Amino acid sequence: MSKSRRLLIGILSLLPLLLVVIYTISFFSIFISAIRQHGRPEAFPEMMLEHIVWIMAVALLMGISSLAMLIYFIVHAVNNTAIDSSERLVWILVFIFAGIIGGPVYWYMRIWKPALPTAV
Repeated sequence: MSKSRRLLIGILSLLPLLLVVIYTISFFSIFISAIRQHGRPEAFPEMMLEHIVWIMAVALLMGISSLAMLIYFIVHAVNNTAIDSSERLVWILVFIFAGIIGGPVYWYMRIWKPALPTAV
């Protein structure tokens, strides 16, 4: 696997984490905007609709990217001949239970790190 492909996989593995941060910021911005609108309650439904659409779009993108990376890393771990079967099972459990944290950890330990040249 080329270095640029490994780097692309690493960036994609971090995408769900980035989207969680964006989602959280967007979610709390609704409350900040609601507090600012306390003098104009008639503008509240329009403001909520604008934010809800943004939050739903980020959540949908986050869900799709998380599922895609979960599938990719499970398939990669199953097909990786460099790890034994017990470690393979551990990685699959990490992907399932650690969620979006397991992908970047696996990418660093099993995709990026072995491909780096070792110092002599």
